[in-house]
Amino acid sequence: MKFTTRLATGALMASLLAVPAGAEAKPVSKARTEAVKADKSLDRVVSLAKRNRDSAAAGELRNYRRHLRSAEAQVRRQRASTGSVAGAESYGRSVRVVGAVSDQCADSLSQVVGDVGGGPQVALANAIKACIAARERVVEALTQLLDQVPAEARPYLAKVIAMLSTDGQNEVAAITETLANPALPSDVAGILTQALEMATAAIDDAMARLQQVLVLVPADVRPMVQGALTLVTQQLRSVMTMVKDLLTGLFGGVPTKPGTGTSGGLPGSGGLPGLNVLQGIFGQGFPFNLVPIDLPFNVSGFGFATR
Repeated sequence: MKFTTRLATGALMASLLAVPAGAEAKPVSKARTEAVKADKSLDRVVSLAKRNRDSAAAGELRNYRRHLRSAEAQVRRQRASTGSVAGAESYGRSVRVVGAVSDQCADSLSQVVGDVGGGPQVALANAIKACIAARERVVEALTQLLDQVPAEARPYLAKVIAMLSTDGQNEVAAITETLANPALPSDVAGILTQALEMATAAIDDAMARLQQVLVLVPADVRPMVQGALTLVTQQLRSVMTMVKDLLTGLFGGVPTKPGTGTSGGLPGSGGLPGLNVLQGIFGQGFPFNLVPIDLPFNVSGFGFATR
């Protein structure tokens, strides 16, 4: 779900608040109310960051996180009402909005984190991690609940899971683009590397999640879930290309084998020289921590970095 601009957010949130086809309109839950407030705060964070108002952006970010935490808490409370079809679908609608706002957060903040500096930049980098974690929490909770809700509610919940499981590529693209900047402060680079690790692992988790959902949904819903699974598999290949390009840029060529203590840097551009320096920025796990998953294919020249 890529948002190069957030002008369409109002229409998006309106569509997410819509009930399933054929369902009777219900009062908007407190979870969705708080999620909409969080989304509005996120708009302001992005706007402030783009106008170089770093401190104000960091302050608004605190409002965003407060509203999102409140929305997550309300979603947890709703889980007790999922024994009925109406309760399960209401829970699914709340998860859909909270998960979508979290996903937008990761996409949007990843695109502006390089525009700020100092403490606000660290706060935005940490928020990206929190956004990814929040999305994964609500989707995983919904997946675990799928075989416990009435059968009539499962098609809608499966659609929500599929929608929220296919949006990891854009945040990876934005994070890798930011990490490729050699002027990025080391503490921010370390946080964003952890976020990249979480984002790539989330795509791998999405594949396993959708395979699990396939078994639990009616036959007429399976093509939709299978389509989402195919998309996620394709995204994984694209994401690995992004990570490969990041490693190429950082090393300035084919990476050095682990244990040699040297690497190429960026010839003629004052790039990052030496594997030890890179590990100082990205952690001792570099470059393994950039790709925390076992790949189903080989990346030429980067076998040691991709296990």
